[in-house]
Amino acid sequence: MTQADKRIEWKMRFDAWKASGLSVAEWCRKQGVKDHQMYYWIQKFDYEAPEQELSETQWLTVKVDEEPINVTTGREPVFIHFGAISVEVRQGANMALLSDIVHVLQNQC
Repeated sequence: MTQADKRIEWKMRFDAWKASGLSVAEWCRKQGVKDHQMYYWIQKFDYEAPEQELSETQWLTVKVDEEPINVTTGREPVFIHFGAISVEVRQGANMALLSDIVHVLQNQC
């Protein structure tokens, strides 16, 4: 069995255990799996989870009023906030530079 196959098999066991609602010891006893092996894989998959969560896109539903609150001329600056950092973008800004700045801020914040 290759490492990839072993990982897939243990990921299926990990998901089945999570869905079962049972303790690790109880699930392992019922499945005939050694609990120390299961703990190893739980630690491995739990350690990897934060990295995966960061890369997932999350969407937020926004309700927009039918009538605009403020009518703008299009010349007002736009402010982009990243935590404690704010970037003011004015009309005619260099979009390539702005894209680079946003990319750096996403990786730093």
